[in-house]
Amino acid sequence: MKKKLALILAAIIALSAAAGCSGGKASTSSGTVPATSSKAASTDTGKSGDPVKFLVYACVSGGTSESGRQCTLAAETAQWYINEKLGGFPSLGGRPIQIEVLDSTSDAATATLPLERALSKGGYTSVIGNSNSSIALTMLPILEKYKVPTVTGAAANKAVSEQGCSFVFQPAATSSSFIPTQLDFLAEYAKRIGKDVKDLKLGLLYSNDAWGTDQSNNTRKQVSQRGLKLVSDEGYEGSSFTDATPLITKIQNAGVDVILPSAYPNDLKLIFTAMNTLNYHPLVVGGGAAMTWPSLYKDLGDKVNGLTSVDSWCWDQKGAKENTGWMEMNAHYEEKNKEFLAGQGGPTLFSIMLAYEAVENAKSDDPVTVRDELRKLTKDNSKWFGVINGNGDFDDTTGLNTGSRAIIMQWQNGKPTSVYPPEYATGELLNPDTMKPFEKK
Repeated sequence: MKKKLALILAAIIALSAAAGCSGGKASTSSGTVPATSSKAASTDTGKSGDPVKFLVYACVSGGTSESGRQCTLAAETAQWYINEKLGGFPSLGGRPIQIEVLDSTSDAATATLPLERALSKGGYTSVIGNSNSSIALTMLPILEKYKVPTVTGAAANKAVSEQGCSFVFQPAATSSSFIPTQLDFLAEYAKRIGKDVKDLKLGLLYSNDAWGTDQSNNTRKQVSQRGLKLVSDEGYEGSSFTDATPLITKIQNAGVDVILPSAYPNDLKLIFTAMNTLNYHPLVVGGGAAMTWPSLYKDLGDKVNGLTSVDSWCWDQKGAKENTGWMEMNAHYEEKNKEFLAGQGGPTLFSIMLAYEAVENAKSDDPVTVRDELRKLTKDNSKWFGVINGNGDFDDTTGLNTGSRAIIMQWQNGKPTSVYPPEYATGELLNPDTMKPFEKK
């Protein structure tokens, strides 16, 4: 009875913390936000009923806090689904999952400190994230030191899985997949408007961090290989970016037809504000992240409609819509949070479910054993790998999902929909000028 009462009290505290976190700020003194449902927390599962603990490491505060907000909401959804719908971990006698959200902040220079403090205490079976590639890179020595497997969510820099860390798994599409998908889509778009893609003038615009730099490097290389015209190449420092007008003026003066931006929410707001002020409206094919987030609609309203972006995942892509369990989580998320499951939340959610599946297969919450089970997961034997585009399989050495593929989404009616490539899309590409189907040439 004492144990049951303690769990009930813990649930009340957890719910209060989660409510305080919905705006994207951590409110607990320890820096962790339990995502615990009251029903799951109050279930007395006996001596073996201690929860299996996952840690979601996310940018809850700072300049990329929108990412952390999405990751927190995804963690709450995963915990609800695992405990309420799947009965916790059946292979472990129904033990519940407890997912804590730990704030990395948005500063890669100091992000290792809270993670090391948390892992040094022990007790975590898996870490999920960080979706910010710059921070994910700093985590690797700590993961190796404490031997805790990590599934990285939306981190898109391939370097994360190339540093020799044996405890990292990178399921989402990386920028090396993003760029070919963007450029293939651009060729398809040019065909729709009756132009040769090689006649379009392209402009790069990116944040000078690990993700943006990786994106721009890959874009330059592949644009050159395809013989396309890159006439503008502009990076910026996110920490001091307060006015995009000079950058957009340079891009406009270069005669850019298509902008390929890789930027975060506050930066995009400045970029699109400058474009509207200058009455400059080229085609935009974004590099993911904030181009696919609910915050963009909050900032721009219906002006988002027609914008396109590549991303590692979109809520209505084929693999997601064909998975009934996933769509149940998706419906719960939308009903509770009054917004779509976006490009940082979705990969966080499928990363949690992959780690959950590994625990179930291992019949153990031992981190090293779970790591070994994660290595065995493929699209053929995993229920959750199929949500991701491509033929999923973690490389035995690097942990990279070598089959992952990116997708192009287009904002339609204030919400993204998957439009390209055809094998993953569920919607039709609309002419961004008219928001109607393209006329056949």
